Amino acid sequence: MKRLMCLSLCLVLCGCTSASVAKDNVEKKMNVNVIEVSASSIDEIEEMAIKDVEDTKEKLESERDVLSEEITDFNSYTKNVDKVKAYYDGALKQTELLSIRLREYAYKYAELIMNEDTSYKVKYKDLSGIYEYIYEDAGNAMYDIYDKTVHDLYDIYYNGIIKDAYDTEDYDVWSDASSDAYDDWSDCVSDIYDVWSDMQSDIYSFQSDLRSEVYDHDDKRAQKKIDKFKKSILRMKEDVND
Repeated sequence: MKRLMCLSLCLVLCGCTSASVAKDNVEKKMNVNVIEVSASSIDEIEEMAIKDVEDTKEKLESERDVLSEEITDFNSYTKNVDKVKAYYDGALKQTELLSIRLREYAYKYAELIMNEDTSYKVKYKDLSGIYEYIYEDAGNAMYDIYDKTVHDLYDIYYNGIIKDAYDTEDYDVWSDASSDAYDDWSDCVSDIYDVWSDMQSDIYSFQSDLRSEVYDHDDKRAQKKIDKFKKSILRMKEDVND
């Protein structure tokens, strides 16, 4: 479906909370009792989802770049290892929160369509937007957090300033720093990939299962799929807020 509504209109008219969460998603806790997507059309959700991902990536890249400007050589790296680790922790947390919000977008997308007074054929067709706009567009954009935003730190630190210090630093000190830097980076990107992969799998299964029930004209089973997905989202929100 074409993206007819601009995000600015969504923010003014509908009070879209999920897209704005990306700007302070570490400091502000989620409401674990509700699906936090204020939207009245699937066009709005399509805009909100991709904007949320782009906002999150922009925030993480800005934090990454500020840290990189502060850490310019081996000495400054060893003095600021805690800041690097804190960045990795924050990047993972923000990715987890984003993955939950994308699930919320998928849920709200389905809810709006299923509540429309349209035929099963139309519902079946419109539900494909979850795959196209949430799973593919927003999901592929989120993959860049793993593949670029955080992945770039491998070249900045481990394969950059640390590698360059091999000939100038005490070997034991250098070796420990190098090994730890790789482990910290590797653990972070691995965890972020898992978060992304799980989110993609959940959204794909949800839309696929729901469309199957709509195809079969089974309203009762379709509602069960929606309710089950909502419960799983709310459980995740509780877990991430603990």
